[in-house]
Amino acid sequence: MHRTLLFVATLFALVLSACAGAQRHARTPDALTLDGALGNRFVPSGARSSLVARIRLGTAASDPSTHPPINLALVIDTSGSMEGAPIDDARTASLALLDTLRDGDRLAVVTFDSRAELLVPSVTLDHASREDARARIGRMRARGTTDLLHGLRMGIEQVAAHLDRAGVNRVVLLGDGVPNEPQGIEDMAASAGAHGISITALGLGLDYNETLMGAIATRSGGRFHYVDDSRAVASVFRGEVLRLERVVARNAVVTLTPGPDVQIEGVLGQQATRTDQGITINVGDLTEGAARDLVVRMNVPSRRAGAPVELLDAQLAWTDPGAPGELRSRDLFLGAHATASATDLEGGRDAEVESVAARVQLAVGTVAVIREARGGHVEEAQRQLDQLLDGARQRGVHGDAYRRQIAAVTSLRAALPSTAMPVTETAGAPPQRAVREAHEQAMSVLSGE
Repeated sequence: MHRTLLFVATLFALVLSACAGAQRHARTPDALTLDGALGNRFVPSGARSSLVARIRLGTAASDPSTHPPINLALVIDTSGSMEGAPIDDARTASLALLDTLRDGDRLAVVTFDSRAELLVPSVTLDHASREDARARIGRMRARGTTDLLHGLRMGIEQVAAHLDRAGVNRVVLLGDGVPNEPQGIEDMAASAGAHGISITALGLGLDYNETLMGAIATRSGGRFHYVDDSRAVASVFRGEVLRLERVVARNAVVTLTPGPDVQIEGVLGQQATRTDQGITINVGDLTEGAARDLVVRMNVPSRRAGAPVELLDAQLAWTDPGAPGELRSRDLFLGAHATASATDLEGGRDAEVESVAARVQLAVGTVAVIREARGGHVEEAQRQLDQLLDGARQRGVHGDAYRRQIAAVTSLRAALPSTAMPVTETAGAPPQRAVREAHEQAMSVLSGE
């Protein structure tokens, strides 16, 4: 705990120092929209009830001729499990990423095995620095154990030391194993996200801790990807750089303030912070053309029939990459009406909101089940999985996407014991792949993909 607090304090100091020297860039127009819908526009009168809301964050097209500067740290697992094709492909992918970045962008490269090493200190890219970085990346070797904690910390510190309010500040983490010391990693990711540094986490192969890697991404406001084949890492890296160039909003935060006597029970699948006024959700950076749905679960007070019910205020705040230091915002109010009519309650349902909520709830449950199994409680995880599937099938939600999601989760039951087994070609690989694919699908739902 002491080391985590010290890291947070150091990170905060680095961010303040870096922000003081940030450069201004060309202004861009407002790029985000905020709207909401309720699972039902009516609530039953005479009794408290539950209700879900969908808060949607949308993005508009940006000027394709403008690109925010990128401040990136690449953090690569070079432990012994990466020996052979994986380390060769990681080296090739790192070089491809180097070539994808533009002159003027910043890049740092950190490797971690039995210890973390700053292979390429954060540098502004030009011809000379590229050639030096290329030579250093060529020296990557696979050896030792997996000190992910210190490797990730070093990568975050490199980005924080050169934080650019006008640009995109990101860590890209590639890992294929289980860390030596997992304690403190998730808190460190959350601290990075709170200071404007998102983490893209890539789980490689079949032997990494998918719930930890997913949590690193989620808690920092970043993204998670499962990469089955190391040969695909280069294309994933290139895609990530292209995504960074299309960021239209940085450090997006949603604040939810409940109405009188309304209780916000949570935001499904999101890391929320409770305050005296309500809760906040760190969404991170948003990319052109993307949309994010937040599913809010509320407990609503009793009101007389016909009375309006003030449910919540939502505010979306973000930093425009084209106007450093300028905070933009959107506001939204959601309200319902109380009714004693069963006809009103049935007719007031919103099938789209119910579908989104059902998919997100199933995704949240899937991640929780895998985490339970990862903790060694396979039988309990299977029991929770059976309950999750029973609830999913009883919701009456239709659609091909939901059916595919249920099918993937169903395949988990037989695969869950593999989370406690080493991967082998004959027995371990197929079940482990089913776990990875179910987790990847759940994370895609939670990130709005």
